[in-house]
Formats: sequence, structure tokens, C-alpha cells
Amino acid sequence: LYGNGTASNSNKSRGLIKGTITSDGIIDDDFESELGGNEPTELHDTEDVDYQLMTKIAEYGIIECCGDDKFGRKTIVFSACRLPNQELIKNSEFKTVIKFRECLFKYFLQAFDQYVDMDYVLIYFHYGLRSYNRPSYGWLMKSYLKIDRKYKKNLKALYVVHPTKWVKFLWPVLRSLISAKFSRKVTYINHLSELEEYVHLENIRIPVEVKNFDPVIRLELPKNQMRLTTKFHVSLQFILDNEPGETIPIVVRQTIDYIKDCGLNEPGIFRRAAVVSLIKEVQQKYNEGQPVIFEQYGDVHLAACVLKTFLRDLSEPLMTYRLYNELLGLSGSDLFKDTFYDNEDFCLALKRPDQIDVIRDLIIEKLPTQNYNVLKYLIEFLNLVANYSNTNLMTTTNLSIVFGPNLSWSEDVQMNSLASYSLINTFTEILIARYTELFLK
Repeated sequence: LYGNGTASNSNKSRGLIKGTITSDGIIDDDFESELGGNEPTELHDTEDVDYQLMTKIAEYGIIECCGDDKFGRKTIVFSACRLPNQELIKNSEFKTVIKFRECLFKYFLQAFDQYVDMDYVLIYFHYGLRSYNRPSYGWLMKSYLKIDRKYKKNLKALYVVHPTKWVKFLWPVLRSLISAKFSRKVTYINHLSELEEYVHLENIRIPVEVKNFDPVIRLELPKNQMRLTTKFHVSLQFILDNEPGETIPIVVRQTIDYIKDCGLNEPGIFRRAAVVSLIKEVQQKYNEGQPVIFEQYGDVHLAACVLKTFLRDLSEPLMTYRLYNELLGLSGSDLFKDTFYDNEDFCLALKRPDQIDVIRDLIIEKLPTQNYNVLKYLIEFLNLVANYSNTNLMTTTNLSIVFGPNLSWSEDVQMNSLASYSLINTFTEILIARYTELFLK
């Protein structure tokens, strides 16, 4: 395929032609078993010989997690412009381009293994990929074949931002080597404004080079033109002001009630995505003040996704912007000096017995009453969900990974790093696991 026939021979030896073929000659749904993933993807820990080099990869900011998209799916960003010049790599601690790419691949697997167990989307910023920093197609295909099936299966959308003519020309060729199902996940995004339909741009750490190439012009809807029934993309204060007598927003109450009735034993509840068009339909109904009856949809994952998107769409997080830095300060360490590899120490520090008193004071004394009431209602429910983890598989850890980034994030997008997500997830796990000790008001 790349001029030496290696890829072609390798594919034949793996039985590539055994897959189901569509009418246009593309391998269909069961491609994972043919293209690798039969062996679990090997993960690497602090004993890896390349551990120190892998910590350096994080500093480049090539791959990052940016919370959830508008449909409750984890969002991973790959920025091509942050791939370093190959000549610079040779003069760095990596010594060779091969070693750098090997460490980059390991970093991807270890950093995002916890996220790809659930549905996720990948945003690829193509701008900035040049001849001097571009990985070879051979390496890309080799890496693809090494990736475990879950990384491919749980990827729900791949957004290729600013694709060149060459990318669009090459894609039909690559389609014949992967699958029809995977091909349907790809969406070309020509302008950043188009990406806003799918993700919260304010939460994406878009490289400066990409912003300069394609500035985003955003028009805010005047508040006096907003429906009083609007539930998404507004503040908690606005919602409750327009739901007289309510202390818990109707979206939160109805989604939780439905999941309590129908979803406590559902495997992977909150980790699986619902149909995007149905999520939009339900959101629109809520915004227009129309009744929403989840029983008519018959999908508990739809209610779960609507709950997650409601929390993420609040104009200010439930834990508030004001408390974000204080929350991070609970670690007792300089968070942003560390990479994700160093998180274990400050997460353990957060779990010290005396920290329970600190956390209790934070949520009771410093959260606005409205926020506290909703947080208490939500965490009580998540504690209940965790009690059914033998059947739904949603332990306190798994729930914290899902809900942590939806409860707290920084107004400064640069602060929303992998390191901060790790701490927020730990904080959220403590809230769920020790609910009865913390929520005393």
C-alpha cells in the first residue's frame, strides 16, 4: 500500500478478506476481529522503561480530553499542529522519531483508557500538519492495527476539522482498509463554527494556530428573546426562577425518576450514548415547555444522556466557577505542575480522613443553596445507582468519571486539563461514596 507491499501482505496474513464486504467493496461491521483487537491492548504503568519520556508527551498538548460533547459523550481532541518538528525530536530526550511515536502511542492508551470504555468522540484538528511533523501512513496503519477493539467500537463520531483536498482524496482509499461502520462515523468540519453544533467550543482547548486560521464569530441570543421555558444553555437560577415552587429542575427530576423506575439494573447506564436526533428532540421539547414522557421512547439511555447534557449545558457548573480553584486546592499540591502520571499522590491526599470535614464545609457553607439542593438530590441518586453496581457495572469510580467533568469545570479552558479532571473525578467519587457523611443539611 505504501510502496513496499508490507501492509498488503500483513493484511492478507491476518485474514482481512474474511470480513463481510459491502456492495461497494468495504469491510463491514465485524472489522475489529479482522483488523486486530483480538489481544487486549497492552497498557503501561510507572514501571514502563519509557515512563519519563511518556510524561514529556503530555507537555506537548497533542492529545487532550475536553469533557462531554452536547450529547453526553466524552470528547478527545488531537491537534496536528502540536506534533513537533522531526528534527527537533532528534535533538530532544527522545533521540529518534521512532521512539517519540512509540511513546505517543503509549501515552494515548494509558491516558484515555478510562474514557474509551464508554462512548466517546474524537476531534481531529488537521491544520498545522506539515511534511516536517507528519507521521508516516505506515505508522498510522500499524498503530491502528494495535488498538484494542473497544477503542474502535466505542468511538461514535470522528470530526475532521479543516480537512485538505488531500485528506478528502485519501479517505476513499483508507475506507477500503477499515469498515463501512467506521466510515459512517466521519464528519468533515470546514469551519470551527460548524463544530459548535456538536460540542461546547468554550470547553475545547483549540490551539492558537487553529483559532488564528479560522476565527470563530459567535452571536449570543439576547436574554429578552429567550423563552422562559428554556432549560438548556441557561443558568440554574434562570431555570428555577421560571419553575415556581420547584427546588429541583424538572429535567433533573424527570430523568432521575425514570431511571429509578427502569434503569437501575441497566448495564453501562450513563456510559452508552442515545440516538442524537432523539436527544435533540427531547431537549427541544423541554425548551419549548412541552411535556416529555420518557416511557414513550422506551430507552433509559436517552434519559441518562439528557441528564448529563443538562448538567454540562448549564451556563455555570453546579459546583460554580468560584469554587473551582478551591476544589483543586483540596489536593494540597501544585496541581498544574504535575502531569496525569502524578495524580495518584494528590488523589490519595484528597482521600485523607480530615478532608471529609473540609469537603463537607465546602459544599454546605460555600455552595449557593439552590446548587446545594440540586447537588444533594443528584448525588443521593448516584449513590443509589452505585448500590446496583453488581448488575449495572457502575461503581462509584465509573460514575465519577462520567459525572465529574459535568459538575465542575473552569471558566478558563486552559485549566481544564487531564490532571484537573483526575482530581475532580476523585472529588466526585468521594461525594458519591460518602454521601451520608457529607450532605448533612
